[in-house]
Parts: sequence; C-alpha cells; structure tokens
Amino acid sequence: MAKTITIPDNRTGFSMKIDGIQLTRPDLYHIAAELGIATKDILFSNGVLTVYNTSNVCQEIIDDNALGAFVAMAIDISSESISQMTAVKAKPKILEMDDIEEDEDED
Repeated sequence: MAKTITIPDNRTGFSMKIDGIQLTRPDLYHIAAELGIATKDILFSNGVLTVYNTSNVCQEIIDDNALGAFVAMAIDISSESISQMTAVKAKPKILEMDDIEEDEDED
C-alpha cells in the first residue's frame, strides 16, 4: 500500500513573461545572487520567469515595485520585454512512497 507524504511550501513570489530571450542557468544564478535568494527560488520555463521572495533584499525590491526593472537590469534587457507579472504561491510537493515492509520479507 502506498503512503502519501505532503511537504508544505509556503514560498510566495512573482512570475513574469520574458519576451525575446531564452534565459540560461548562468542568467538565473546571476539574478538569484543579485536578489539574495537561493538558486532553487528562481525558475524559468516556457518563457515565464518565477522568482520566489525568500530574502530581505528581494522584499525591498518588491516593496519598491521594482522587481521587473531589477530583473531586466540584471540580465541586460529592456524592461518592456517583461510582461504579465502576477503573484504566485508555491504548491506543496506530494510524494508517494511504496510500503517498505513488503520488501523486507524477500531476504
């Protein structure tokens, strides 16, 4: 019988569409370093950049309504290339594990 484990994730942040550029891993590392967040707190998929607010530096930038401009400056693109900025909340992770007791009898 499988057991389900839910790992809560209380991170919040913003997602934004980035037009005309494909971000690379070094770009993401650079943005994360500038925002003072961990590399696991920034994602890029299908032209959408998601930044989770996990640092005081990042919070100050968000409080100043400057996240889009800051990201544009960090990767040297026009701020007009950033659109559709929306608030996001991370989804909890759900892990399904098989019952380990069944495997112990096979020795």
